[in-house]
Amino acid sequence: MRRLSYFICLSLTLLGTGMTTTKAQSTNLRATLASSKLHYAAHRGAHRQYPENSLAAIEEAIALGATVVEVDVRATKDGVLVLMHDKTVDRTTTGKGKVSDLTFAELQKLRLRQTANGAASDHKIPTLEEAFVRSKGRIIMDLDFKEERREFVKQTYDLIAQEGMEDGVLFFMYDYKDMGEAYALNPKITLFPRARSVKELKKIMRSKMTFIAHIDESFQKNDKLMALHKKDFYLWINTLGEVDEQARTQGAAAYRSFLEQYPFVQVIQTDNPEIWKTLLKR
Repeated sequence: MRRLSYFICLSLTLLGTGMTTTKAQSTNLRATLASSKLHYAAHRGAHRQYPENSLAAIEEAIALGATVVEVDVRATKDGVLVLMHDKTVDRTTTGKGKVSDLTFAELQKLRLRQTANGAASDHKIPTLEEAFVRSKGRIIMDLDFKEERREFVKQTYDLIAQEGMEDGVLFFMYDYKDMGEAYALNPKITLFPRARSVKELKKIMRSKMTFIAHIDESFQKNDKLMALHKKDFYLWINTLGEVDEQARTQGAAAYRSFLEQYPFVQVIQTDNPEIWKTLLKR
């Protein structure tokens, strides 16, 4: 993605200074994540039951006891923020073309497919605003911002504030170096950066701009990671792919084995929220 030079400088400055407070970040959201030893997040909603990134998938995630629902955000040709993972609507809808080349009115004529490239459903592509209304006070939303036009970051932040969702959103960041840009827009919104190494994780923690980070399976169990719980810094990891597929054949035993390897995580992102509901008795 193209970044304005101003924001590059701002991001590096904020990271380099080691800001001394995270008090602007949502204390309510933090308290929610602290309320249990383990939470699970429904990837693209409960998309095995309903079309991915649909309002119905969000509702089902809530019904299945998920603390978080992950959704993908893009913008239409006329600037409406919608939920859509891919650049095009080809895989998940009855239409063709790039989201950014289609108006919202054109998208509303389409129907979401029940599964990828599967049969058409009765569900439409929802707006981000509709998703906020449906989720507010019921489930945390992890916003995976897929839109490549940077001006829509501010529009997304403005909508979060407008809808009173500052306590209900994690804003996912693929590159932790972009944290300063987003933090400057609204420090009340919780940033959710990805750490690809322990070194990056340490930099994220030193920035004091968030209390949660996304890690992967390369992070091995050690005392330093275990100690993060005592510092109220939370880690998120995925079971997407192989582990989730194993759980569909082996049941909850596959997840118990996974948790033994990563006892320091606070949130698990999964394609199987229904299995986690059974495992954690939610």
